[in-house]
Amino acid sequence: SLSLFKLKPQLVVGVALRPMPKAAPPSPPAAPPVANTEEGEEIEAQSPPVPPLSDTDYEACRRLYEDIFTGSDSMEMKEKSRQERKDQAQENVNSLTYGELDMNIMHQLLNKVKKNYGPFYSKKGTFLDLGSGAGKVCVAAGLLHPFEKVVGIETLESLHGTATAANDKYKEIQLPEGAVKPEIEFIRGDFAADFESKLEPLAPDVILCTAVATCYGEAELNAMASLARKMPDESVLITFTQRLPESMVIDLDRHPAQRRAIATKKSLAKRGTEPSTAEVVVEPPPNDPFGWTLMSSELMQMPWGLATCFIYKKIIIPKLRPEPPKTDEPPLES
Repeated sequence: SLSLFKLKPQLVVGVALRPMPKAAPPSPPAAPPVANTEEGEEIEAQSPPVPPLSDTDYEACRRLYEDIFTGSDSMEMKEKSRQERKDQAQENVNSLTYGELDMNIMHQLLNKVKKNYGPFYSKKGTFLDLGSGAGKVCVAAGLLHPFEKVVGIETLESLHGTATAANDKYKEIQLPEGAVKPEIEFIRGDFAADFESKLEPLAPDVILCTAVATCYGEAELNAMASLARKMPDESVLITFTQRLPESMVIDLDRHPAQRRAIATKKSLAKRGTEPSTAEVVVEPPPNDPFGWTLMSSELMQMPWGLATCFIYKKIIIPKLRPEPPKTDEPPLES
């Protein structure tokens, strides 16, 4: 996690990015199944998706956020984290560099995700921040969207202590009648070293995860990938600077020239084949059927400088998923 400066995030205009493969548009959510009920019973209807937050509502949330973090000076937090790293002989551990997203960036990202890569429902699913620092991302997430739960994990005690104090203030604030205030939990731990005990049990419920991966090392990237494998279908992962491994990202047109060259060579290897009549069958690219689709890649101005924001979604692509095993067993009698 890195120091939070008073800069307004903005999209950088005119910066050329490498074109990303187009993803299939996310399919609309299926209608909930209708349960059999006795006469006179009512069926609970599925609540509508939560829409993007309006500017007016955002301003109200921002004021609450500022009240919660009054007195938490960014430079002071950066110095405290640096001193703790020095005391623990971890000054050269780049993955502990302090770098958080601020309220405005979270507002932009959540609105973009809800508008383009949802749906997201009230009180459904967990938000997770890897390396949650002073807790600003988690508090912002709790104020900006009615998640079922918000979780952050941080290894430095100086930052974790600030996050815990902020959570105490968050618990005391009053939201307008009818508004949902999700529970926030801050976990003290190393999300890479403590993955199995502290993160793996959470993964099946995580519908949105943020990872400021700019300074991640191999261990942190591996933990992020392990978490992503265990997150549910239709969930979203947002990373900065560093991506998921290529093997986990679905690309239905990966390396087309290379695949065609291999297919051509294979076809011409048959004895007696004329190049003009050779039948070239190009194999589809290898893809993880439970992999992620890159939905968006854009350069953003962050508190510490420019960084590329990658948004992934675990979209179900039926032709990649294996067929469920068939059984010859007769149906159970009712």
